[in-house]
Amino acid sequence: MNLDFKKGYSVYTKKSENLVIVTPHSGPSILSPVARDEYSDTLGSYLWKEIDGKLIIANISRDRLLGIDFNRDIPKLKSALDNYKVFESGVDQEKIHEFTKKYAFVASSEGDYDMRLRIYQNFWSEVETGKVIILVHRAFNRLKTLPSIMDIILFGDEKLKNKVNEIITKLNSKYYYFLQSVEKDYKQAILSETRRFILDILMNNGGFSLDKMGVTKRKTIEKDIEKLKKYASPVLVEDLRRNFNPHNFITATENALLRVGIPQITLEAVHDGSLAHGPKRKLFPSNKIVIEVESTQFLSFWHPQIGAKILRDLISDVKDLY
Repeated sequence: MNLDFKKGYSVYTKKSENLVIVTPHSGPSILSPVARDEYSDTLGSYLWKEIDGKLIIANISRDRLLGIDFNRDIPKLKSALDNYKVFESGVDQEKIHEFTKKYAFVASSEGDYDMRLRIYQNFWSEVETGKVIILVHRAFNRLKTLPSIMDIILFGDEKLKNKVNEIITKLNSKYYYFLQSVEKDYKQAILSETRRFILDILMNNGGFSLDKMGVTKRKTIEKDIEKLKKYASPVLVEDLRRNFNPHNFITATENALLRVGIPQITLEAVHDGSLAHGPKRKLFPSNKIVIEVESTQFLSFWHPQIGAKILRDLISDVKDLY
């Protein structure tokens, strides 16, 4: 095994470099407990143990002011410089939100911009050596992820999605007893995260009101509400609409979790890869197999070995399609 510690990321290589496993958001949670993809590095390393290849672990913050988000695109120099002040003040949350959806970093000077760009380019130069590339992320234990315990995003050939969906159906059958056995704990994790998130809003936003929430929290709650409309009793959803408060939100959440069924491995049921501007810029067009994995915190922390085996089986079958 070869270890290579580089600025912004670490590289671990065994025999082959044809298969590359990447955790773009595994750096530290500076100023926010949820600013990194928790345990994506754990799941990625177990997968690396299962299937060999090269493992690339990002080790800097994804915060645009304090680091680099490798999953986003390169900003123009002027935009990076202008937005540094916006991020530093933190006042214009709408502008910050829109920038973070697309771009990888801001910069305090031209020299700072050049340094961050160099790290970004070197990172993707390591990744693009692979013919099969697995991008491992974390999905929150939240309502918006239901019913997914692991969501798979397939880049490239749209014609393959039906075949990959068949593979995922087989995986749900193969791992049925595992998925059934963790149902209660999985749902409890979602309920606990919902309570934590609501408390965070109450403590930091002056009340549980969509108007008072920052744009990121508001959009998260809105996505959760869409899942409540899908799974919870219509009576409880109507109660929440009429009286939007923490009690009604938790009551509807508990009801939705009772009605949703066991967790599932899914194909683009929650995520669509639309924010993966970095991979799209650096890895396409090509004949590479590129798969994004959105594994829940629950699976990656409590059962990373099983998560790795699921991905091993998926990758083996997907490779056979090419």
